[in-house]
Formats: sequence, structure tokens, C-alpha cells
Amino acid sequence: MSMLKGADRSTWSAYLPSIQLVAFVEWTGTGLFLAVSTIYFIQVVGLSAAAVGAGLSIAGALAMPSAVLVARLAERFGPRRVLVGVDLLRSIATLSYLWVDGWPSFLCVTVAIAVAEQSSPPLVQAYVGAQTTEDLRSRVMAVQRTIVNVGISVGGLIAGVVLGTADRGTFHWLLLGGASAYAAVALLLLVMGGDRTAPRARRSITPLLKDRRLLNLTLYNAVLSLWTPMLNIAFPLWLVTHTDVPERFVGILYTVNTVACIALQYPLNRCYRTTRSSWSAYGAAGGLLAVSCVGFAAAPGFGVRGAVSVMACAVVVLTFAEVLQVGASWTLSYELAPEDARSSYLVLFNLGRTTANRVAGPLLMTGVVIALGTAGWMVLAVLFVLASIVPVFVLRAQHRVESSVLQPGG
Repeated sequence: MSMLKGADRSTWSAYLPSIQLVAFVEWTGTGLFLAVSTIYFIQVVGLSAAAVGAGLSIAGALAMPSAVLVARLAERFGPRRVLVGVDLLRSIATLSYLWVDGWPSFLCVTVAIAVAEQSSPPLVQAYVGAQTTEDLRSRVMAVQRTIVNVGISVGGLIAGVVLGTADRGTFHWLLLGGASAYAAVALLLLVMGGDRTAPRARRSITPLLKDRRLLNLTLYNAVLSLWTPMLNIAFPLWLVTHTDVPERFVGILYTVNTVACIALQYPLNRCYRTTRSSWSAYGAAGGLLAVSCVGFAAAPGFGVRGAVSVMACAVVVLTFAEVLQVGASWTLSYELAPEDARSSYLVLFNLGRTTANRVAGPLLMTGVVIALGTAGWMVLAVLFVLASIVPVFVLRAQHRVESSVLQPGG
């Protein structure tokens, strides 16, 4: 609460604690689920790692068309009401893992989870947009993401402690805890206000799919969103297969990322409060990601201690890029989305990030980066360098337009 001052403090004295409590409860449940789910599928359900990976990828792809339906529901009933339904679905699906006994049932439940996971972030962003003024949105979302990281850390810590003496019953209790957290989020959202004054859209979804600004920004943001599979897939595989660093350092370096993200999220929000600064943040993020790729590529050339140090630096650089990219995407997607169709625009915009994280990203990281080794990291670095140049042309074009408007007779 101390992060908002003066008039901001009085304006959001009631709103901010409520939405951040929701975020903390939701992501503590997510931290529990993420820490236990893969181990549960393999050790308890008896699926292979390949079957789990294939199921998660297929579920992510199958869930993507649901974004259009969720967007339309959010425009009709308001993002908060739809979020209530999404979190109830998430709670029921998480609980349903207790009855999964093979790959078909695993896939069915995972599709439901994927629908909820893909729908929730843009709906939360739409809800914040409906409840806050333009000058406050990036700051509220920065606080929101800080709470998200704290929640994941708390949930992961609880799961880590409990799993130290894990048996089948322990997994069940952790899944029940995650399901209960999502049910509690649905209840909290149910008693919160905010949708009654939301405008109701009457436009078709087709114009959104023809909006070139939306499509271009979605594609560009998807490229910079590749930091997620880079961190979650390429980095741990690279550490395990190409260095002599013990596997336990994967968890330690993930903690470095989480702690740095918590520390940087709010202080860096000044870097993406306006459209112009957000494009600059995008460019900086691309450059930092390229530097991070070079760091990961160079790590195997050092001894164990040197490799850990180089990878830690690469993770910190990646975290700076992560914070800037995510923050810039908030501001620019808000600026792009008209008020009467905000949920539709934000849900569709989020599809680019989903594609990068769940479809293209895993294939790129395993089929190019890890398969080609150092050359693969260099290919990814070049992609990020090219992405870092795009804002230069965008800002120049904007400057020309502004100059022509200001000229006499313009």
C-alpha cells in the first residue's frame, strides 16, 4: 500500500488490498500446483515424462480457441463475473486430478486447466483497466505482479517442505490445497464490485482479427515473450546437459529470478508508464535478452563455479528484460484496446504470448537452441537483437506523425 501515495492512496484504499489479496491467494495455489503437478503425474499417475510433455502441449493448443468465447463472455457480463467462473473451473479441474488414472483423463483435465490459465491473466488486466485510471494502471499491475511472485514463492515453499516426506496422501492434500485456493479466489471475486458500470460491447469479433495494429503488436510481443520458455525450458536443459553444474542449482537460480522480479517490478514501472517509454522498454528488453543468450551460451566454457556465476548473471539480465517486456505489454495493450471491447482485445493479445509459451517456444528451445548448442543460442540472440531494433522505427514513425500534426496547416 505504501507504493501508492497522496491522492492515489486515498483513491485505492479500498480497491488495492482486495485485488492484491485475490492475487496472493490465487498464485499461492498456483505455486502449490506447479511444484507438485509434474511429480504427481509421473510418480503417482504413472505417466512418462514424454507423455506429460505431449499432453501439456496438446492441451495448450486445444485451449487456445476458447479465448474467443471467454472474450465475448467478458464483454457481455464483465471480466470479474467471468473470472469467477474461470476460477471455479480451475478449482474443479485441479481437484479432478485426484481421479486421473491414465493419459486420456489426464489430457481432458489438463485442457480445462489450460483454458483457465490462458483466460485468467488478460481478464485480471481488463478488470484492473475497468477499475483504474490510465495513469495508475501500470503501477497497480506492477504491484499485482509483485504479489504474484510472492504467492508463487510461498506456494512453492510450502510444497517443497511438505514433499520432503511425500507419499500418495501428501500429493492429494497439496492438490486439494490448490483447488481450495482457486475456490477461495472465486468467492472473493464474487463479493467484489466493479462490473455494473462496465460498458457492454456489441461489435463482432471479426474486426478485431482484421485490426493490423493489434495483430502486429501481438506478434511482436510474442517474440519478446520467448523469455518464458527460454527460462523454463532452455536454461534448465542447458545446465543439465551441457555443464557440470549440479542439478540443484536449477532451483537456486529460479529463486534468483523470482527474488529479482519481486525487487524490480515496482521500481521499474516508471520505465513503461507512457506509450513512448513502453516502446523504449521493449527495445531494451530485446537487447537484454540477447545478452542473456550470450551468457548462457558461454557458461559451459567455465568451471563449475564460473558457470554458476555466469548463469546467475544471465538470469538476472533476463529478469530485467522480463520485467520491462511484461510492463510494456500492459501499457501498449491498454492503449490499443477501446474501452467497450477491452476484454476481447486483451484476451486476443494474450494469445500471442500463449503461442510463444506453449506452442512455438518449446519447439524453438528444444529443436533449435538445445539441439544446435552454442549456435542455437546465437540464433536466438540474433532474433532478440532484431526485435530490439523494431521500436526505433516505431518511435520514428510516431515522431513524423506528431511533427506533421504540429506543422501549420497539418
